[in-house]
Amino acid sequence: MLNPSDEIKSRLDIVEIIRQYVPLKAAGGNFNGRCPFHNEKTPSFTVSPTKQVWHCFGCGKGGDLFSFIMEIEKLTFPEALRLLAPRAGVILKRENGPLASQRNRILDVLDQAARYYHAILMTNAAGESARTYLRSRGIDGKVAKNWEIGYAPDSWDDLITLLRSKKFSEEDILLAGLSVRKAETGRMYNRFRGRIMFPLREVNGNIVGFTGRILPEFEARDHQGKYVNSPQTMVYDKSKLVFGLDKGKQSIREKDLAILVEGQMDCIAAQEAGYENVVAVSGTALTAEQVKLLQRYTNRIAFAYDMDAAGRLALERGSEQAMAAEMEASIITLPEGKDPDECIRKNPQGWKGAVEAAIPVMEYYVNESIGRLDVSSTGDRRKALKELLPRLSRIANSVERDFWIKRISQAIDMDENAFREMFSKYAAPLAAVRERLPEAAAQATLSRQEILSEQLLALLLRFPGLIESVSSRLPIDQLVGTSNQAIYRLLVIYYNKNTSSGIAPSGSAEALDYPALRSWLLEYGQDSNGSLQAFDRLALVVERNFFETTFEQAQGLIGSSIKELRQFYLNSRLKVVTRLISELESRKERASADEARLLELLREFNSLAEEIRQLSV
Repeated sequence: MLNPSDEIKSRLDIVEIIRQYVPLKAAGGNFNGRCPFHNEKTPSFTVSPTKQVWHCFGCGKGGDLFSFIMEIEKLTFPEALRLLAPRAGVILKRENGPLASQRNRILDVLDQAARYYHAILMTNAAGESARTYLRSRGIDGKVAKNWEIGYAPDSWDDLITLLRSKKFSEEDILLAGLSVRKAETGRMYNRFRGRIMFPLREVNGNIVGFTGRILPEFEARDHQGKYVNSPQTMVYDKSKLVFGLDKGKQSIREKDLAILVEGQMDCIAAQEAGYENVVAVSGTALTAEQVKLLQRYTNRIAFAYDMDAAGRLALERGSEQAMAAEMEASIITLPEGKDPDECIRKNPQGWKGAVEAAIPVMEYYVNESIGRLDVSSTGDRRKALKELLPRLSRIANSVERDFWIKRISQAIDMDENAFREMFSKYAAPLAAVRERLPEAAAQATLSRQEILSEQLLALLLRFPGLIESVSSRLPIDQLVGTSNQAIYRLLVIYYNKNTSSGIAPSGSAEALDYPALRSWLLEYGQDSNGSLQAFDRLALVVERNFFETTFEQAQGLIGSSIKELRQFYLNSRLKVVTRLISELESRKERASADEARLLELLREFNSLAEEIRQLSV
């Protein structure tokens, strides 16, 4: 009897599988194409149908069906096995023993839950309201089946009871994010109740979580919001998932374009209408991790967001991430008051035209500013410059930046040389940092957490009256970067020292005496971890980004920074706990102390995941 991997290879044709990722042309008894793993103009990628192998003569990579899938999808062998088995009609036996992978058990739990939710939606009387609502949104039974949309009944324990009958443990159900444990009693209840369930699939097709949309009849009594996502788990991280990419990746590769929308309904409507290169981020702005995922298939992205306040903010953050990764980013402008879902259903030609008329991000913002403001007015011209200069500074390519310098100077009727001089002065602080502090990363290359840490410290330099409040809310180890942690500690020491001497800043707008602080660092030999250099850099950040920031604005920025840094800290600890769990589970023999430690880690994992969920609400 063949083992699962050999059986899969015997049932699948390597040419047909690879053809889904790479355009192939017959060449004698083989097939040739351009290698997907390195840039080349002349095809050097060959697939042999007789030997069922592939090889690239350019980069030297090659192997069988599994090695190709593992390479192109960035999967482990078990994950590739799980991906290919359904295509081959091979049923993989689920491991039930203590040595079974926790990740695989969680994937199995989620798969069973999806089947249950889908069956309720399609055949059960409890799903009638959900079916009615979906039909009103243009989703019929065929579409619901294609996306395995389901319904979670308004029940406290039906899913838990079902999963227990399938021999899943309470810990498995809890760690999959499908249940919540009451702190007072220890009893478990369903996380999703009275919600339409959209399975969230990673790029290889595995279900890793859910988005639940509350039915209108339950909205008044529910306090969790219209949409609720699964919490962070060992298999689900919302910052790394792009909805619909499992179905749309091939179209994205072929069209060399990913169209990004805000929600699942928009994505489903677009793909069902034939726009299979449409994907979505759900409940979060586009992240660096999602950008990297999309770049596997294309370097072109187009944003089709609602132009309400939330959509504009998401567009701002998303386009910044795309430009930082040097993606070719554009914006699709929809007809007034229409979202992609509504536009596709009611005005498909309007949607088609909007996609074809997409304009580069920078052009959009230039046109938007110039169209809204009277640049013949000195005040409005100043406003336009304030809006456009930061966006111009994010363009890394010098040729592209030069183009937009010319374009903007013409648009605002300003002498090009004068505008170049103004831009140079605007960008000079950061350039000075790069020149004086070559070891310091430029903001464009810093991690999001380093940027937030630096932003928070710069705001404390600008408004030292907030130091006491922040120090009571933000532990030092939740700042990212050794120098940032050192600065934070020294700021608190210096502020407390001056408070006790009665010379601390008292007014909300009173800035810290920076020269005095710098002298104190030198006098007392406190230049630990490059603090002087880091303080110099922060002073420039204050001047560049926060000179006109109000006290109230600073409070809001600091609050959001603390929240995001806390989330990052929790996520980082979650990864450590996940690794420790995997290490313990991989041991063939475990002592009783190991079992106790494993249980402790599983409980910590669940606690961390729940706190992350609470912060995300």
